[in-house]
Amino acid sequence: MLLLERARALGLSDADLVATATALTPRSIANACERFVFPRVSIDELIISGGGSKNETLVQGLRECFEPVPVVYSDDYGISSSAKEAVAFAILANETICGGSGNLPGATGARRRTILGKIVPASRPD
Repeated sequence: MLLLERARALGLSDADLVATATALTPRSIANACERFVFPRVSIDELIISGGGSKNETLVQGLRECFEPVPVVYSDDYGISSSAKEAVAFAILANETICGGSGNLPGATGARRRTILGKIVPASRPD
C-alpha cells in the first residue's frame, strides 16, 4: 500500500501504474533469466501461459526482451494457457502418486530431490 500511496503523491494515475508494471514485467523476467537460467542452459523458445499471455503489450515486451528467441503460447502445444495451474498441479500429483520427486534442487535451493505432498486415504464411515 505504501507504494500506491507514494505513486498517488507523485500524481500518477492508475493507468500510469498499470503501464509501468506492464513495462517492468518483461524486463524483470528477462533479467531473472539472464541471471539464473542462461548461465546454465540456452533456450530455443519461450513458452508463455496464464493470464499475462492475454495481455498483448506484455507479450510484445517479452518478444522484444527475448529476441531472437521466439515467444509462443502453451496453447500452441495443446495446453490451454488458462489451464496452466491445473496442469501443473496434475503433474505434481502424478509425481507424488508414482513416488517421483516434484522439486528441482538446482532451481529451488533444496538439498535433495524429494516427493512433494502426501497421499492420505479418506476415512470410511462406520
